[in-house]
Amino acid sequence: MFLTSGKETYKAGEIVFKEGSHGAAVYVLSSGRVEISKMIQGRKFVVEILGPGDIFGEMSYIDHASRSATAIALENTVLELVDKDFLDREFNQIASDFRQIISTLVRRLRKTTQNLLYSPRREEERARTRTKIRISFTKASDFFRAYIGNLSGGGLFIKTTKSLPVGTLSDLEFTLPDSNQVIRTTGEVAWTRSKDESSENKPTGMGIQFIDMNPENKKLLQNYIASVKSS
Repeated sequence: MFLTSGKETYKAGEIVFKEGSHGAAVYVLSSGRVEISKMIQGRKFVVEILGPGDIFGEMSYIDHASRSATAIALENTVLELVDKDFLDREFNQIASDFRQIISTLVRRLRKTTQNLLYSPRREEERARTRTKIRISFTKASDFFRAYIGNLSGGGLFIKTTKSLPVGTLSDLEFTLPDSNQVIRTTGEVAWTRSKDESSENKPTGMGIQFIDMNPENKKLLQNYIASVKSS
């Protein structure tokens, strides 16, 4: 059991500590519920809902960094404060190498939580900036240079001086040369080549990777490539 040094009570909606604030207190939730949340680009993400017996606040104690999240009481809540002298004594008894391992795990956990919570927001932003790209190839040779020269045949190279940011999603549509066959799929900008990086054989532009191509379009593309190669 932890040695505690006092109790704190909170009413529903009261903040125990805010994200970014400084403090090393470690809490044991005696009764009630506490919400742990983070703000990512102005939007609140709930990390966890804690109940009786749960411990929180330990990360800032271990790595001495600011609070990584906000803790708010969801109902009338009683918290017990773990005695700092007790924590210091117990923690300092651990070999220095193991203390370093624990500190590394805490830093990694902070980073992982941040990345996981940021991902949905990033996908939403990408969806909102989704563009439409239409290409028409007049010659089979033009198509093959754009297709085979990019991503091992998994996408297209688009020659342009106005490349989109890497990661941008697009509704991609292109007409196969010498036919009325149209391929429609989702593309993602995988890389770009700026004017400074370009050369005569490697023009300015961007590589678009095919993602989520449906089986019909994939078969259509494969059949077209096979027919051109055999002709």
